[in-house]
Amino acid sequence: MSPIPTYCITLPEQPERKQRAIVHFREVGLEPRFVDGIHAERFGLKTVFPYELDNPGSNYNMGFGRVGCWLSHYTLWAALNLMWDDIFLVVEDDAKFPPDWHPRTMNALRDAPADFDMLFIGSCCCEGKPKTSVTGEVFAVEWPLCTHAYIVARKALPVILATQRKCYAPIDISLALHTMPKLKVYTVLPRIVEQFDTIIPP
Repeated sequence: MSPIPTYCITLPEQPERKQRAIVHFREVGLEPRFVDGIHAERFGLKTVFPYELDNPGSNYNMGFGRVGCWLSHYTLWAALNLMWDDIFLVVEDDAKFPPDWHPRTMNALRDAPADFDMLFIGSCCCEGKPKTSVTGEVFAVEWPLCTHAYIVARKALPVILATQRKCYAPIDISLALHTMPKLKVYTVLPRIVEQFDTIIPP
């Protein structure tokens, strides 16, 4: 159904999540290519850099799960940067699409400025942040969080890759801190895509 090349990050170590995603995506007419992500604990990978923006002096380390998520998105961006499509839909395997996701997504693509870099059809934590209405359900928000469903333009990938060179913060926060201010980022509100097993704030 979707004309957008779609890639879903999943883990071979969690086959039940991939199977649920296969069934769900088929039900909503989505046929992504599944990409094996990085299981950081299995790979023996962790960051030595603390994330202390929220709690200075805490020496908080984000742990294996978030390191794996960070690396999985980064490696996918590097691969997409070698491809020729203009835009890509990136989803995580817990993305939950409603029945009307396709017309809403197509409307958002029509309403977003043609030169957009990222368009979040799934997001969180946008409430209370500076935002400007663009058209329809599309808003400019500073800055959306969550990475379970977003459309990225190939022209933005070199900037994303260049600005994500230190793995210390969860990937959505890292994008908001180091990358999004350099890009044209838009968000669909209310969000189109939810997450299985996770209640996320608006």
